[in-house]
Amino acid sequence: MDTMIGIAWTMLGALFLGTFALPSKYVKNYAWENTWGAFFLFAMLVVPVGVAMLAVNGLWDTYADVSWAVILGVLGLSFLWGCGFCCWGYGLSMVGLSLGYSLTMGTMALVGSMVPFFLGSADMIATVGGMTVIGGILVCILGVAVNGYAGMQREKSQVGGEAEGEPKKKTRMALGLMVCVLAGVLSSGLNIAFHIGNNIGKIAEISEGLGNPAWVAGLSTWTLIFLGGMISSVGFSLLMLTKNKTWKGFAGVGSGRNLLLAFLMAAAHFACIFFYGIGGWTLGVLGTSVGFAIFQSGSLLIGNGLGFFTGEWKGASTASKRWLFAGLAVLILGVVIVSYGNAISS
Repeated sequence: MDTMIGIAWTMLGALFLGTFALPSKYVKNYAWENTWGAFFLFAMLVVPVGVAMLAVNGLWDTYADVSWAVILGVLGLSFLWGCGFCCWGYGLSMVGLSLGYSLTMGTMALVGSMVPFFLGSADMIATVGGMTVIGGILVCILGVAVNGYAGMQREKSQVGGEAEGEPKKKTRMALGLMVCVLAGVLSSGLNIAFHIGNNIGKIAEISEGLGNPAWVAGLSTWTLIFLGGMISSVGFSLLMLTKNKTWKGFAGVGSGRNLLLAFLMAAAHFACIFFYGIGGWTLGVLGTSVGFAIFQSGSLLIGNGLGFFTGEWKGASTASKRWLFAGLAVLILGVVIVSYGNAISS
């Protein structure tokens, strides 16, 4: 039962992860750094730290009992996550939601789920449950690869004007692919930081000792992670705003509406992290490996679906759409296998 409840929480997080970037498609008259700079400020500081300070008893006292090695490790890994987030924001603007989610979330699923598995559950590798989990993660990664191939076929048919008379258009596809993969590698620091903070540093346990229920105590770990991510993401955005002289965009027509959209993105992003944290905790020792694989794969399913329904696949060849649906089917199979492996291990 705990496995199914944990998966349900994780999939709820995946729903928000797969949809939080959607409002960015409707932001107008903003440069990249205006949109994502506002989002990073809301998402890394205002929303998560504000909620944690209201909900967590003795938030800052928690860290007094955590070793500096753990705190610096969490901050360093989450700093990399912030760098990856910036890369992903650029990648989405170049390749769209579908391909951006496929490449970045897929790479995150590979690095971000396998590293915690080997760090914390290496003794389970030779068991039936452990081998099933690894096999399921590899199937998820295969599904990601198929989705990536579908996206490349989509771009090929659209750019070449081969499908349904679409006009030719120039893309920065090669650069976009590299940026999205780099984003996935760097962003995996999020889950590794969570694993180190909770499983090694015992931050959530310390917070529970201060009178917080388990679902609230996890916010102590996430607050530290968000602060590390803020340093790199907000810092980069400030540099770009200054370099490109785009500060004036915040005073332009429709800026209030754009800032509201950025805030909605931040709220949804916080929800995705919060529910993933509850799901990972409910899934137990394999939460940061199994839960993360489900989390990323689920968001990829949703992100691809949104990309499809918002017109990103308009004019794409029939073959590319078939590859897309095949990739989604493989991802669903992978999630089922991972879930079964976790149930056996539990």
